[in-house]
Amino acid sequence: MNHNDFFKLISSGSMSGAYFLHGEEEFVKEAAVGRASEMIPEDMRAFNLTVLYNASVERIIECCETLPVFTERSLIILRETPSAAADVTRLIEYLGNIPETTVLLIVKKGKADERSALVKFFAKNQREVLFAPLEETDIIKWCMKTAVQKGVVLEKESARTLVGLVGSDMTTVSNELSKAIDYVGPGGKITADVISRTAVSNIEFKLFTTLDCFTAGKVRDGMTGLHGLLTQDRDAPLSIAGFLESRFKLMLQGKLLMERGKLSPKAAASKMEGSSYANEKACRAASKYSIEQLSGLVKELSLVNYARITGGEDPVAAIEKIMISFNW
Repeated sequence: MNHNDFFKLISSGSMSGAYFLHGEEEFVKEAAVGRASEMIPEDMRAFNLTVLYNASVERIIECCETLPVFTERSLIILRETPSAAADVTRLIEYLGNIPETTVLLIVKKGKADERSALVKFFAKNQREVLFAPLEETDIIKWCMKTAVQKGVVLEKESARTLVGLVGSDMTTVSNELSKAIDYVGPGGKITADVISRTAVSNIEFKLFTTLDCFTAGKVRDGMTGLHGLLTQDRDAPLSIAGFLESRFKLMLQGKLLMERGKLSPKAAASKMEGSSYANEKACRAASKYSIEQLSGLVKELSLVNYARITGGEDPVAAIEKIMISFNW
């Protein structure tokens, strides 16, 4: 089952026996463990909730066989499974007879090897819970729902901006959303401007909007914004050169996919790794330029740091020259 099925199972109140939780999405996995813990009343958790690390099979069985105290079920959270093949075999044999009054969650960090005996056992019994990375649309919905729960307004386009900026790692998304919620306070509204002030680093967000000016043909606005960013501190030019180089590489990748496969920007973006929102945006921008133009930008920006090391052109002047000279 996937994470949605598991959350529904928790809500149904019908959990019993053992479940194996694994997958790359750690934030949602831990949220599921936390939700499952709530089935034990808070004042009874000291007696009915046990967390085990590197426990022996004997200890695991002992905990599972212990009857719950003043609750219908006890919950055992096993963070590490025995590694010896004989112990794994013995644990699997026991799991078929685990008491109905016990819920055992075996929680593995990361994705387990599907060839392992333990995974095969749980998959066969439909008790394997895979926490795969979330789709971008699901992350956007989660952000909007979380904002509502916190008494804050977050419209879809602003949520899309946030996810496009910080990526799809849910721990990062949650942290950055929390910062924005704290910034506006109850009853406030999270806008693109708020995200620019709170999410990741201001310079990265401002570079996105500055680059949008260039690709929209608003070169004067782009140069004004770029100059302000380049001169805000001594180390800014090199990080900006690296950021711009990475963006133009992304645009070049999209352009190559579109031309070679005769694909639309959306179709090309779907074949690229990372944020689909950022990829589609890069592909749409890339459609205005040739492969040669984008390759030239990437090459010139890659030489900015080399020029600084060898005593060449000043990085600020070099970046501004590259951007002003390009035929936007």
